[in-house]
Amino acid sequence: MPRLSLLLIEESEIDAQHVLRALADVGYDVQATRVDSPEALVVELARGKWDVAIADYTLRAMSGERALAIVRERAGDLPFLFVSSTVGEDVAVEAMRIGAQDYIMKDSLDRLAPAIERALREAEVRRERRRHSERVAYLAYHDELTDLPNRTLLNDRLHQGILAAKRDGRALSLLALDLDGFKEINDSLGHHAGDRVLQLVAARLRTSLRESDTVARLGGDEFAVLLPGSDAVGAELAAGKILQDLQAPMLVEGRPLFVSASVGIASFPEHGTGEQELLQKSDIAMYVAKNDRCGFSAYAAGRDGRAEQHMALVSAMWHGIEHNQFSLDYQPIVDLRSGTITALEALIRWAHPQHGRLPPDQFIQIAEHTGLITPLTIFAIERALSEWPCGSHPLTVAVNLSPRSLHDGSFPGQVRELLTAQGANPSCLALEITENVIMSDPDRSLRSLCELHEMGIKLVMDDFGTGYSSLAYLRRMPVSQLKIDRSFIEGLNEGEDEALVRSIIDLAHNLKLEVVAEGVESAAVCERLKALGCDLAQGHFISEPGPAAQVATRVMRRDRSRFEAV
Repeated sequence: MPRLSLLLIEESEIDAQHVLRALADVGYDVQATRVDSPEALVVELARGKWDVAIADYTLRAMSGERALAIVRERAGDLPFLFVSSTVGEDVAVEAMRIGAQDYIMKDSLDRLAPAIERALREAEVRRERRRHSERVAYLAYHDELTDLPNRTLLNDRLHQGILAAKRDGRALSLLALDLDGFKEINDSLGHHAGDRVLQLVAARLRTSLRESDTVARLGGDEFAVLLPGSDAVGAELAAGKILQDLQAPMLVEGRPLFVSASVGIASFPEHGTGEQELLQKSDIAMYVAKNDRCGFSAYAAGRDGRAEQHMALVSAMWHGIEHNQFSLDYQPIVDLRSGTITALEALIRWAHPQHGRLPPDQFIQIAEHTGLITPLTIFAIERALSEWPCGSHPLTVAVNLSPRSLHDGSFPGQVRELLTAQGANPSCLALEITENVIMSDPDRSLRSLCELHEMGIKLVMDDFGTGYSSLAYLRRMPVSQLKIDRSFIEGLNEGEDEALVRSIIDLAHNLKLEVVAEGVESAAVCERLKALGCDLAQGHFISEPGPAAQVATRVMRRDRSRFEAV
């Protein structure tokens, strides 16, 4: 028998009993309280948690509108129904307009139970939507795994902290913290153990510091600590306490694990007066501490030339993003059966003012480490959609997706906003992810991938065969294509790896997936892939990468005739 906590706003005891009997007759176990004045209503709303409120529309002590207004003010969206004597239709319509879920006549109480059930269902849907919206808003500023502030919230608090420090003439310090040997924990015990270590580290960092301090997770095993009011000496004391608190073993899956860390310190105004300057210099100091195995180190200009060069490149990347130094080349992907170009892979390039045009392998790893990868990815998607507008061609443009972006809960929303802003059809965009990217955090990856897939974006598993994904996860992932890693395609040219390539093609087709071979360098390999049933191919033999205008000419030419080499 369902229980129902009912707040009954009714002057007539007899009418109240009729309502209770109508609900009892259909199986409700009703716990009811009757009130008949505004004061009593306020008291009961404060005292109890109610499932539903039912009110007479025509009370002497207060109007029905007044009763509803009090409930909405004090109890949010508590389901509210009017049960009243016969009134005009215009009154019932007005009652619904001002927020009642239903209006039922006292001589039609057989409608009451279904109306309550509908109101309760709708209230639960509203609560669930609100919880979801609140969660989405929360994750925009917090790390889902550790519940710590993320990089976005840290940057905001650092900005506010610097403003307050300048105004009050106080110090402020920033610590950059990186775990030592964390990769070995992931590799030997798995990512579930690694995630548990990160959660335990987050908990210890919280308890090590003051309530006014901010502990943030920047991604991977990188953390940051903002210490308002602490100069370099105070920051060193805090760093020492953190390292000491991390020394005790952490019990993970029944075994004790020992975790150490390296901490870098940068202080305002001694080491810098801006957010990016303090972030960079704390990172340089952490890099020094890790290399010297000294636990923690405060920033000192010129102490480590490699770290300075590293951070100079980071600064140059920020500048490059802001000043349009990055561009995209596109490599066509060809249907091996028809010879037509069906898709393009976007490849990012950096026109560095001193070092010339740099390929991604010279800056992507640094972008991953520093958090610049997400703005680079967003740039690549935005540029690809603008250079290949959907209405002008039938092609899909693929952009590579990094682990940091995939694990960022706000990333799918950013992609949705880009598509809306450009008026682009999501089917024109593909995102490529590697096996290791997915398996670094399968559950979080799956959530982001499903959200992107539901938008209509095509998902491609890149470099297949070099990672360690299980077939169970592969079956769950909403991908539509597998890309065979180029190392296996090179083996075909040498008469090797044919059995492996054939197996990957058969596996993909059994899972209803298309297969793309990357790194195709000869006509012989093209013919062999066609014989093995491979669907698509890309590589220098098919077409060199090039800027959009140059590739568009190739696309137009091959729209008119089959690709001769295939």
